[in-house]
Amino acid sequence: MADMDTYAVAPRTVVGKRVATLRREGLLPANIFGRHLESVAVQLPVRTARELLVAHGTDTLVQLQVEGEGSPRPVVVRSFQRHPVNRQVLHLDFYQVDLTRPIQGAVPIRLTGEAPAVHVYQGILLTGADSIQVEALPADIPESIEVSIESLRRPESVITVGSLKLPASVRVLTDPDTMIARIGRTRLRPEAEADILEGEEPEAAEEGADASSDEPAD
Repeated sequence: MADMDTYAVAPRTVVGKRVATLRREGLLPANIFGRHLESVAVQLPVRTARELLVAHGTDTLVQLQVEGEGSPRPVVVRSFQRHPVNRQVLHLDFYQVDLTRPIQGAVPIRLTGEAPAVHVYQGILLTGADSIQVEALPADIPESIEVSIESLRRPESVITVGSLKLPASVRVLTDPDTMIARIGRTRLRPEAEADILEGEEPEAAEEGADASSDEPAD
């Protein structure tokens, strides 16, 4: 618990339509709820809420220190509302977790590195799922998953959810065949691609020519 980021919130007495006055004062209304827990109305500075969402997003474990309470509450952001026009955050819902019970959440995927097939074969990098659904104890859910695309070395090579390496404590709920990244159709002439697959360098790379000069437009 000591390593988690902690954010200060205060009890909230303003409810209903009157919460508009809070927003004008730079405060954001929020609620804390949980299994077998009575919902608690709280408020926090809009700036603090933005920092929390930018740093952790949703479904990542943080702590809320409610003013007047002795110890912080372990929570995740379960949902938030935005203004339909200016996209400003209007409300936050925090879910207080039981650290001994697994929860489900979405974990974002961060692609890292470069795909060799893009440069060698002039392939097109296509991306798929940008997050996966997992189940784990609250403290075991990662904030993000880094996926290296260095393994995409040839045309049509692919990385799927099933190829991810995650701790045994994290159960992946997303279909393992879901595509994360792959190399799409190359822009090389078929004969040039065949030469490269046999170990030869493309003529354009050797001579510094424009690889697209002899191709018809897509």
